[in-house]
Amino acid sequence: MGKVAVIYAGKYGTTKQYAQWICEETGGDLLQAKACSAQMLQAYDCIVFGGAVHAGRILCIDRFKKWYPEIAEKKVAVFVVGLHVEDETQQQELRELNFLKAESSFKMLFRKTAGSTRNLSEMETAISSLPCWFFPGAYDPAKVSGTDKMMMGMVKKMLEGKAADALQASDRKLLAAIENGADFTERSQIAPLADWILHAEK
Repeated sequence: MGKVAVIYAGKYGTTKQYAQWICEETGGDLLQAKACSAQMLQAYDCIVFGGAVHAGRILCIDRFKKWYPEIAEKKVAVFVVGLHVEDETQQQELRELNFLKAESSFKMLFRKTAGSTRNLSEMETAISSLPCWFFPGAYDPAKVSGTDKMMMGMVKKMLEGKAADALQASDRKLLAAIENGADFTERSQIAPLADWILHAEK
């Protein structure tokens, strides 16, 4: 297994909580993404990066991608924390939006119309192929203000605008969380990732 770094980038505490649990299970060092550098990570054999979803983006994912060329030979994995990440379609969208370079709407439309696949760079292929886990987060309306509160209000309005028969179970779960608050974090969620850190080879 070697020496383990568990890096987190969050805003309201749930991503840090998952990172702390992972450290407790694996003996890893807890590191804040904004205080890390690729040079610091050279001391580690296994590197796990965890980021919270904020407006569709994984926090500090661009920082992680800058590090990646210098840590690619190590054992590397990612975990993502959010209120609405259990759906496989949502997971795929998060992967494409965050692990790949931005693609213009015109290029995307042209590619899909032509039925062609997207050409990925070697780095995009490597990062998008990394082991990635998705963990449910938490939401406390009392702690949210400003732009974050406005964005959640927009999501709530969009969900309320859907026809009742068009709402998926995950939509109802998200709507209830926005209205009343919710904490979906569970230590047991980290078990597969902790096992991978302890036993998987590079």
